[in-house]
Amino acid sequence: MLILTNEEVSRLLTIEEAIEALRISNREIAEFRGGDEFRLNRPRTNHYLPWRGEGQEADQLIAAGGGDHPRILYNFKSMEGGSPHFGVWAVRSSSDLVRLAAGPYGLTHTYLRYGDLPDKKGYSDLIFLYNTYDAQFEAIIHSAVLQGIRVAATSALGADYLCRHDVTKMGLFGSGWQAAANLRALRHVRPSIDRVCVFSPNPDHRARFAARMTEELGVDVVPVKSPEQAVVGMDLICEASSACTPVFDGALLRPGQHVVSVGAGDELINKRLIDPKGVVRCNTVAVHSLDVRFGLDEIADCVQEGALSWEDVVDLPDLVTGRCQRKVEDGHITFFKNNVGLGTQFAAVGGLVLQKAKRAGVGFHVPQDKVAQVMTR
Repeated sequence: MLILTNEEVSRLLTIEEAIEALRISNREIAEFRGGDEFRLNRPRTNHYLPWRGEGQEADQLIAAGGGDHPRILYNFKSMEGGSPHFGVWAVRSSSDLVRLAAGPYGLTHTYLRYGDLPDKKGYSDLIFLYNTYDAQFEAIIHSAVLQGIRVAATSALGADYLCRHDVTKMGLFGSGWQAAANLRALRHVRPSIDRVCVFSPNPDHRARFAARMTEELGVDVVPVKSPEQAVVGMDLICEASSACTPVFDGALLRPGQHVVSVGAGDELINKRLIDPKGVVRCNTVAVHSLDVRFGLDEIADCVQEGALSWEDVVDLPDLVTGRCQRKVEDGHITFFKNNVGLGTQFAAVGGLVLQKAKRAGVGFHVPQDKVAQVMTR
C-alpha cells in the first residue's frame, strides 16, 4: 500500500492528464447511468457539529476573517465512487472547521486550512483507494493538490464544450487556491486568454493573487475594485470564491460570454453564486451532475419560477458522450455549474496518480499485511 503526499501528486499529475481522466470518468457515468446492478457513486454527504473552541485563541480564530456575526462549525464530509477503467474504488473524507460570516458582499463560507487551525495544525483531507481486482487497500493520497486539479479540470472540461475558442479576456471572482487552480485549467483549454481581471472583497488578497499569477502564467492578471469590472467586456467569467450569494448582477451579462461557477452548497448551506436573473438569460445551461442535485440553487430558483425547465439543463456526461450537443454561437451566453464533487472523479484522477506512482517508484510503502487481514477461526 502506498501513501502519496501533495508534493508527489503535484509532480505526477498534469492538468491535461486530469482533464482526460475526467473525460473517461464521465463516459463511464453515462454508460452505467440508470442501471440496477452497478452503482458508480455515493453522493457527497456533509455533517455539522457545534464547535467548542474557548479562550483567547478561539476568539481570535473566529474574528480573524472579519465580517459580521462570525461563527465556526465542525464539518465532516465524504463521498465515494469507482472507475472500471482505472480499476479502483475511491473514498474521499474531509474533516474541517468552517467559518460562516456576513460581509459587505453577502454571506461567506470559508474552510479554515493552511495554518489557520488551532496551533497552526494541518487539516485532514484524504483519498483512500481500493483495487477492484483483488479488493486490496492500494493507497492513501493527500487530497489538497488532487482536489484543486480535479475541480479545475471539471470546469475546464465544461468550458471545452461550451466556451468560444477565440476568448481573450477573463473575469475571475476569488483569490484563493480554487481561483488559482481554475485559472490555470481554463487557460489550458483556452490558451488565447491574455488578460484576467480578478475581484475579491479583500484588496490585499486580490493584489497578491494578481501579482503571483501574473508571474506564474506570464499573462496580464490585474486586480479590479468592483464586481462589474470582472464582468463587463469579459469573454469568460469564472466564479471560484467563498461567497454564498450572487457575486455579480446578472443583468451585466452580454451575448458571447461563458460563465462557470464552482461554488456549491450542501445539506445545510445554500449558495447562489450566479444571479438567477442572469441564469435565465443563458442560451445553454449545463451542470456537472444532474444525478446529484447539490449546488444547483440558482438553477432551481429559475425552475421554480417557471423561467427554466430541468429538461432544458444538460450535464457533463451527456456533453462528453455527445448525447446532448450544444453548438456554441457568437451571440449565445453559456453557463456551466460545477456543482458537486463525485467519488468517480477521485477514482479516475486518483487511479491515474497511483498508476504513475507505481511506474515511477514514488510513495511511502506500507507492508500489505499491516492493512489487510486474514480471517481465523
